[in-house]
Amino acid sequence: MTRDASSSAVSGRLRPEPLRRATQGLALAPSPLPRCADAARTRGEPIAASAVPYRRYLLLEVPGPWGSSATDERYLGPRVAQGLARATADRGMNVLLIRRPGRQRPTGPAFAIPGDAATAIAAEPRAWALADTSPDSERVVWGSWDKPDDLLGLDLIGPLPAAATASGPQRLALICTNGKRDQCCAVLGRPVAEALAAVPGWDTWECTHLGGHRFAATIMLLPTGDMFGWLDQRSAVAAVERFDAGQFLLPHYRGRSGQPQPVQAALHAAAVRLGDSRRQAFRVARARRLDADERWEVMVSHLAEPGREVAYRVIVAPATTAPGFLSCADDAPKTDLHYTAITFSRVGR
Repeated sequence: MTRDASSSAVSGRLRPEPLRRATQGLALAPSPLPRCADAARTRGEPIAASAVPYRRYLLLEVPGPWGSSATDERYLGPRVAQGLARATADRGMNVLLIRRPGRQRPTGPAFAIPGDAATAIAAEPRAWALADTSPDSERVVWGSWDKPDDLLGLDLIGPLPAAATASGPQRLALICTNGKRDQCCAVLGRPVAEALAAVPGWDTWECTHLGGHRFAATIMLLPTGDMFGWLDQRSAVAAVERFDAGQFLLPHYRGRSGQPQPVQAALHAAAVRLGDSRRQAFRVARARRLDADERWEVMVSHLAEPGREVAYRVIVAPATTAPGFLSCADDAPKTDLHYTAITFSRVGR
């Protein structure tokens, strides 16, 4: 919100007497609320175990201005947009629009979306990618699309072939900059996207909503699905460089996309408790719900040194966050559920 340059608060001029009398006794308008990301950090909301549940992602290159939804009929047309929304929702997938960092507009010849003659998108080929974050099939397969109907023929559920690694980049850094969904993502995400675009070895894209506005700037690395939040330019570069070195930047680590939140919470607790941020240091041997209160038992193995694993039993339980604005667009405070470790014990000697 910007202040009116003609107001007495800015210009130093006194308000006219009739206006001053008319406003006496009225409550002053509340000061603008802080952005949701700043507010979440101020109230100490936990960032760990906040990664989203999706294991697969469909990425669609759309450089033009985005709406609040990735399956936006503006670019895909009603039939394709609704078809993709149904198909991916049924399979627990997420659709993300992607574009290269920096302001862009479609260029070159354009075609109109059927049923919406006022809307057009560049007819030049655009990239699509299907990413699988499952531990046994981490890969990304790439292709191109000229018109929305091309997307209806994609196999969204079949296993990604090993040859997918030859179809395009396999190390993607996605940064949410979806301002129509939340202003924090745009304001905080765009500088991070520009910074990561300069990091060698990563194919960097801006993307639509990743989940968790209040953790902006937030990124996801594919194909592993590891997510980080509350990043600025420096910490984003540090997170990626630490990742390349085989470690997580734990204060900014949200968890791995596709893992149940209780498992994310147990792994994070083990890493913090044992002071080990190595990416391959822990694995989950077993996870099960204990009771109707949604407490979980997670058995975690720690590779303390080559050839030596130590087992730990972690009990995690749900907790409700304090009421707060989870998005800049919220009109009232809300709560959210997160998991935290309540016991941590070594199993055996």
